[in-house]
Amino acid sequence: MPTEAFGILITGAGGMLGTDLVRALENDFEIIGLDKKPAPHLERPLEICDLLQERKLREVFMSRNPGLVIHCAALTDVDYCEDHAEEAVAQNVEATRNIVTICNDLGIPLVFFSTDYVFDGKKKGEYLESDPANPVSVYGRTKKDAEDHILANAKSAVIFRITWLYGVFGRSFPRAILRQIAETTKLTVVADQIGRPTYTKDIAQALKVLLSSRRDKVFAPGARIYHLTNTGQVTWADFARFILERVGRDDVTVEDMTSDKLNRPAPRPANSLLNLEKSERELGVILRPWQDAVAEFLVELEEVRKAAEAKARAKAEAEGASDQG
Repeated sequence: MPTEAFGILITGAGGMLGTDLVRALENDFEIIGLDKKPAPHLERPLEICDLLQERKLREVFMSRNPGLVIHCAALTDVDYCEDHAEEAVAQNVEATRNIVTICNDLGIPLVFFSTDYVFDGKKKGEYLESDPANPVSVYGRTKKDAEDHILANAKSAVIFRITWLYGVFGRSFPRAILRQIAETTKLTVVADQIGRPTYTKDIAQALKVLLSSRRDKVFAPGARIYHLTNTGQVTWADFARFILERVGRDDVTVEDMTSDKLNRPAPRPANSLLNLEKSERELGVILRPWQDAVAEFLVELEEVRKAAEAKARAKAEAEGASDQG
């Protein structure tokens, strides 16, 4: 286990979770961001690499020599996965196998992010890490298969299952709600699914704490699973109502609907509640209530929007001045 600052390679560094991990960790560790395409919003160079190209991937690992790999990259569009199963298997399972093989060969511990979608959602009560997985979608099956491979083969790995993820830099339920209310004052939202909205920034901060104070838990031999989400619980419909309340849109109404009326390609688990006692007991990690996290997210999202608008105006003004000159 490293005893001083070390490099962390983050796959999917330009994505929603990857971006917040980079920002949370970059002041304390050497960050090696890796993605299939550039991420201008990070304002830092990335290693551009397809995780399915094992030879190129191995070259990156060997040249950058990270002390830890955080594997965020995945195909997470649940409905797209349902209609593109082969691609989902490649991106979520085969890519993970490549990562595990290289990490094992080079003696690098791995952190992997999984999902509540490995469960069928039929349990009454919260899912334990030890509960049998029974995914009902292609996406869920690929994440379960990736978990199974890690548990069976990784020399040192931690799997974190996370739920209902949202963040400033990526597609998410809160951003979809905000986009819709720009055009309508009536929403219809699923009310028979329950879960825990989880802020990417809080996941990233939890990883920072673990790598600072409980590093032995991350670098220990063997593979293990923890559940990591914000606390509390809510339905999608009530989640939408909370967002509307926080942004002052009491003119918008939310009508409840059932999942069978949604008519989406991939089924979703009705119960996505993951038990958090193991992560609190063994890692000393407990995240804040989802309501507090969402409230902060909405403020930060507005700040990012204003900053982007100011940057665009400054660019336009500079280009205008250049044209006149």
